[in-house]
Amino acid sequence: MSQPARSYSRRGLVDYTRFAVDLPALDSRLAVRVLRETVLQARDLTRQDELDRFHREPPPTGSRGWDSLLAGVACMTGVRAAAGVLDWCFRPERYCVELFDPLDTGKYRWLDALRTPVEIRTRNVILAAGNLEGV
Repeated sequence: MSQPARSYSRRGLVDYTRFAVDLPALDSRLAVRVLRETVLQARDLTRQDELDRFHREPPPTGSRGWDSLLAGVACMTGVRAAAGVLDWCFRPERYCVELFDPLDTGKYRWLDALRTPVEIRTRNVILAAGNLEGV
């Protein structure tokens, strides 16, 4: 297991803000795995204040593709968030102009596009739902 992966396994809760801050130190494949853990953690939150805090606006990552992906994933996991918490997800800078494929799926790109949740696909991002689900 690589050093960043080990440190994440010991860190506990990783909300979208922390993910956005740590993203520059991660390669794309590890970042997707960490994002999957973030999604699983978000789905387990039961208290409203925790859910709203988890879904607060993260800082820009420096990549429009990752910003778009984060916003789409937050829309998926934040359906129970209080009104206004997810407003940041619908700002124009949270939508990708060019196609973003963080895993560079190559010849399987269009198959993965079909498997991408609509909250992410409408942002011009390809990431099959299976990459965000637990095993």
